[in-house]
Amino acid sequence: MFLVDRGSGPTVVLVPGLGCDHTMYEPQLDAFEGVRCLAVDLRGTGRSQSLAGIPDREVLTVQADEIARALRERDLDSAHLVGISYGGVVVQQFMQRHPELTESAVICDSLCDVRPRSLRERLQLWPAHLQPAMLRAMPRKALAAATRAAYPRWPEAGEAMAQVFLTARIDDLVTQRRVVNQVHFEDALRRCTTPTLCLVGDHSTLAKAMMRRTHEALVNSEFRVIADSFDPSSLCNSSAFTDHLQRWVTAREAESG
Repeated sequence: MFLVDRGSGPTVVLVPGLGCDHTMYEPQLDAFEGVRCLAVDLRGTGRSQSLAGIPDREVLTVQADEIARALRERDLDSAHLVGISYGGVVVQQFMQRHPELTESAVICDSLCDVRPRSLRERLQLWPAHLQPAMLRAMPRKALAAATRAAYPRWPEAGEAMAQVFLTARIDDLVTQRRVVNQVHFEDALRRCTTPTLCLVGDHSTLAKAMMRRTHEALVNSEFRVIADSFDPSSLCNSSAFTDHLQRWVTAREAESG
């Protein structure tokens, strides 16, 4: 697993969203103070190995375990885990498999469970189930153009996300999209006691509902909405997102001693 290791202090692991690599966190890598950042390319993205040959049911386990291995190889006892979108799902898997390594967690613009709780939610979630086929059927340039059009208020973030569709390995991207469509973590999270900050941009009603659901499943969590933001908040409102992370990590470190 490729990663960027920068800074010194308490360790913060930055886990990017679907198909994205560590560059999703460039604003945070430049702005964070007094922390050691490990910004990863999950297996299947960026400069890390492909997911080829790994069954869908094992993908999250492999990705979470490779983060744990990276911490142990650096003799790190624990870290603050940060995940946006798909990265937030990986962080949830990490919290369940490696609680001893999880100092705290920040989950942003993500979800814990795709089982709909109402007819309206079923209809809102249905397009996500079509995305694996769409990713294979649509030309890359068309996917990139549609992505740019979805970010009129955040053109730089839109361009960064468009580049994902122009450069990602499609087989790996489709695999991870299928994996997200099978996430059922809500019940398991009720047994997690890790201090967790649940963040979400204010632009999407569905995103806010999904993150509030995650917050309500976690007994030791806080919920905050980032104004003028959308998935990924690390790029759409980088200053506010960075401020939330900096204050969260500082507070958790103060609590721990």
